[in-house]
Amino acid sequence: MSRRRRPSKETIRNRRIAHARVRRADTLAENGILEHAINDYEKAAELDGHNADTRVKLGDAYFEADMPRKAYMAYRKALKIHPRHAEANFCLGEFFYTIGRIRSAVTAMEKAVACDPERHWYACRLGDLYVLLANHDRARAHYERAVELAPTEGYYHYKLGEFCLRTRDFAGAVTSYEEAVRCAPVDDFYAARLAAAYVREQVFERAQAFLSRAAHIAPDNPVYRYALGDICLLMAEDDHAERLYSAAGPLDEYYSDSLRRWRSRAGLMALDDVGIIPTTATDEEPEFEEDER
Repeated sequence: MSRRRRPSKETIRNRRIAHARVRRADTLAENGILEHAINDYEKAAELDGHNADTRVKLGDAYFEADMPRKAYMAYRKALKIHPRHAEANFCLGEFFYTIGRIRSAVTAMEKAVACDPERHWYACRLGDLYVLLANHDRARAHYERAVELAPTEGYYHYKLGEFCLRTRDFAGAVTSYEEAVRCAPVDDFYAARLAAAYVREQVFERAQAFLSRAAHIAPDNPVYRYALGDICLLMAEDDHAERLYSAAGPLDEYYSDSLRRWRSRAGLMALDDVGIIPTTATDEEPEFEEDER
């Protein structure tokens, strides 16, 4: 039986130098000094040619520096060294996503999840990709997997809630947003999402309660007062609604857009005049960006 050869002194020395260069490159990359970071990563990759981790970091630096072809080649090199490298597969998936090759992104991300099935972020991102392919069963399964892996992380409950709202499972959205709020009770963003889902279910008192919580957490955000005014209109409390609209004051472009999106999620058709809406919920499709968070 042959013995495995011990690395030579030169190999050990090169690995030590490469490690030092990677540490310096990490610091440079974190501070946005990409040209010098790339130089150190490249030198480290030359010195320690079988280190897939270094190739992944080099790919990330290339990508940040708007050098997509080199980024792709670095990720492929990492996978040639270590075909089951979870992060290399994940980064390749994200690369394909950014250039619009969604099916290739899914294939790479599936490999990342298979290589590291306990990584909840991978499961969540795979869910996002399946949403883009309109494969709702697979998307839901991966969002639920992320929640299962990290049940105390409010973000994954929020993502599942967004998926439920997108697919018009309003009761499911309420449940998921409730869990997000439970995980992050001082997060006004989740509380406002939950309020919108309650409006969809026409449970206006609960919607009012959670919007009030959001307004208390973030008193400088006028959108919550406008949204509270909307709910007052739904509850036939017109005078109270007018007071809330007046107290909120005029909205700039950013807040006007935020209010329009909240109303869209809640199923409330906003008119051109801010603060005036129909007094019944509609079946209007909610508007989504890929991840407003």
